[in-house]
Amino acid sequence: MDEKTRRQLACFFQPESVAVVGASERMGSWGSILMRGLQGRGFPGRIFPVNQKSGEVFGLKAYPSIGAIPDKADLAVLAVPAGSIAEIVEACAEKGIQAITVIAAGFSEAALDGRDREIELAALARRHGIRILGPNVSGTFNLHACFNASPAPSAFIRPTGISGVCQGSYAIYDLLIGSHWRGMSLGQFVQTGNECDLEVTDFLEYFGEDPRTEVIMMYLETLRDVDCFRWTAGRVAKKKPVIVQKVGRTPGGSRAAGSHTGAMAGRHDFFQGLFRQLNLVQSPAMERLIPLAHAFLDLPPMRGRRIGIITMGGSWGVALTDQLEMRGLEVPEFGPGLQGRLRDLNLPIRVSTKNPVDIGADPTSALSPGTVARIAREILASDETDALILHGFGRLALVDDPSRENDTALLQLEKSVMRDCANLRGITDKPILIGSAIQASQSRAIDEFIREGHLVFHHLDEIADVLSLKLGHQKAS
Repeated sequence: MDEKTRRQLACFFQPESVAVVGASERMGSWGSILMRGLQGRGFPGRIFPVNQKSGEVFGLKAYPSIGAIPDKADLAVLAVPAGSIAEIVEACAEKGIQAITVIAAGFSEAALDGRDREIELAALARRHGIRILGPNVSGTFNLHACFNASPAPSAFIRPTGISGVCQGSYAIYDLLIGSHWRGMSLGQFVQTGNECDLEVTDFLEYFGEDPRTEVIMMYLETLRDVDCFRWTAGRVAKKKPVIVQKVGRTPGGSRAAGSHTGAMAGRHDFFQGLFRQLNLVQSPAMERLIPLAHAFLDLPPMRGRRIGIITMGGSWGVALTDQLEMRGLEVPEFGPGLQGRLRDLNLPIRVSTKNPVDIGADPTSALSPGTVARIAREILASDETDALILHGFGRLALVDDPSRENDTALLQLEKSVMRDCANLRGITDKPILIGSAIQASQSRAIDEFIREGHLVFHHLDEIADVLSLKLGHQKAS
């Protein structure tokens, strides 16, 4: 990426000043959403609200036009109807603004004359040498820079090494809110919408060079320039993992993509082959995007396909084994030597040592301080496994205190066991996954464990997807 383009794209993520055209205090309006996002995240730069009718917006002096703001802004975010966009873009160019986000819909995805408007917008960008994000987008955020010009609720997002590039975005905001309760988030995000100028590939290249980005997550409806994407993604994927979800797999899904962002989805089998060739990680579902990205961010690589399992309940072990082996992974029975070392730990007689190791029959005895960690340490130290899953936490303390209000001995025991297991990551280069069907809102042990910065996976197929996709990515690298 040339230096001028890099500087222009950086304005969408770390501007020193922002003009919000259409800024408003009217609840629910785009002008209000953007102002609340910027102020709610504590943006340290200057904000210039532009509103023809108001002298002040959320405590800041408002200006009647772009031309009236006292200084040049790095970024202009246009929250005004489609019919007035071209005129305002011209004014931004005259003011020397190099980066413009166009929120408005009503372009090629919808209106009869929308395609002509979009062509005009692209021509303006070329004529003035400026870069336009959109139209039909919801904005950008970069939490490393305390910058949020989007509808993402500030209380539900936090800085991470994951950056998201999406053509459609509202589902991502829902996923971000849901992921908050699991301690997961994106550090940076952009929605590209109709892509009259900048496309997903431009931001893929930008995040590929960005030192704060360790994993890239993409939601795609189409690729407008497949050759450019192939060249860029091939280079980026050699440096950092790229997780991708391509929708529009069916005729109905393809039609829906066209009415959403004006995209032509294309043949699913072609894109599957392309992504496989480029070693992009293909998410099996939208709901997997953020958990998968965190797994690649936080967990070490897979060295092989043999999985050890410790569960507090035999049924979990059986079901997990099915999910893992359906994806080509193995749950081997431990050899006599390892089983002997496990029995030497003086486990309760009903605890199985074969793999899965089931301690659910006598959990209070098996969960005596340090026992689970000792079992896990023996399994990790052996050459019989390449990863370890511990599943079934969060339930024990609820038996003693369904109200979740008391600091019971069982709660302290369960929290101690979970911390011991997480601390094993410091002595091994094998992935360790903690699983529970119980959510943070239902268990203090799970909630506090997540708040301490640990991942918890809530679905068996999610755990199996994480391990199988990490192994496939590692083998292709």
